[in-house]
Amino acid sequence: MALIGILMVTLFQLVVIYLLLLIVSFASKSLQPIIYAAIFFFFLSYVGITIIIPFGKTFMDLFEPLPGSYAKLLIGSVFLFYFSEMIVKHVAEAGYESIAEIATLAIKIAILSLWLPQLSMLLNTLSKFIIK
Repeated sequence: MALIGILMVTLFQLVVIYLLLLIVSFASKSLQPIIYAAIFFFFLSYVGITIIIPFGKTFMDLFEPLPGSYAKLLIGSVFLFYFSEMIVKHVAEAGYESIAEIATLAIKIAILSLWLPQLSMLLNTLSKFIIK
């Protein structure tokens, strides 16, 4: 029941944000991109805190019995990549495609750096099998 309430509040806030963007588009054309970006990031953080992070924690609890931290790394990587894709798409639509490409590269390197300790353990194990 609480989930339905959260979803209804989020839907109501989407409608309010849409109406606010319509009002801004009629009032001031020059401030519209700034206000749109501010509302986008505010709403993205709100949705992330109220819906996506609790869902991610619940989803990670499902995979807790598995050995190692592969499930947590995989779920964290997916959420990080998804959030970065939304932000990169927003930046690219604003006309900054070169910055969006750099941000995509940075996020991919960050995700790979999260996996480096697990990858080094895997390479050590494989090298022990090859040597013996």
